[in-house]
Amino acid sequence: MNRPCCATPAVRWLRLAVLAALALAALLPLAARPHDGEAAPELVAEALFLCDPLPPGGRDLALSVVVEEGEPDPGTGERRLATSPRLQLAMALSDRVGFTADAGIATDGAAIDAPGASLKVLLRAPGPDRTGLSASLDLFGSTHSPADSEAGLGLGAIRSAGRFALRAGASLTTGVSSWSPHLHGGISAAVALGARWRALGELVADVSGGEAMVAAGPAVKLAIGEGAALMAGALFPVTPGAAPSLAVQLTRAL
Repeated sequence: MNRPCCATPAVRWLRLAVLAALALAALLPLAARPHDGEAAPELVAEALFLCDPLPPGGRDLALSVVVEEGEPDPGTGERRLATSPRLQLAMALSDRVGFTADAGIATDGAAIDAPGASLKVLLRAPGPDRTGLSASLDLFGSTHSPADSEAGLGLGAIRSAGRFALRAGASLTTGVSSWSPHLHGGISAAVALGARWRALGELVADVSGGEAMVAAGPAVKLAIGEGAALMAGALFPVTPGAAPSLAVQLTRAL
């Protein structure tokens, strides 16, 4: 007898949340406490799911893994959890210009999947009473078909006030072979809880093919050593029909 279709995803997400909490707890002992008088490591990336047109301030290597429900099985209709590991290199070219290059790794049997690159420019530097502005030129490739590649433009803003920081970003892309607009954007709010901890809240929206998805969720970031940070968070859909997703990101300065 078939089980109810709504029971399996709920149990899986509960197990996934428990495993994620255990994994995070196992990694917490790696956090080295700074010595007296030692500056805390700089925490890179103030958003986990939101696009960020702000150029990087140095050279960083980031490994992220997103876990979400995959496409339904054609025969049974059952959805299985899919993991999407991704590796990104971020490098500053000057005080105001930088680039990122990233690609999915070991996805669907391929060594590299969906490579991307962005050239990011700081249009106005942020200050105590000034909002920083940035822009990016983005290219999202496809290893399956070059015609599926996308190119676009991103715009971003950042504003800080003491321990708080707000970011907003939007990216408009389209297929290189035909006009097929894809809009992604949202806001991110971060608060410093100490020298090593930051808590974030994100709200993102994605519009493509006449369909819109809105999701929101929390994230936590921890400096685990000099030039290294661990970030974990989740997005929960606001619009019906979508599934939640979890993400973990480990960043290391080079």
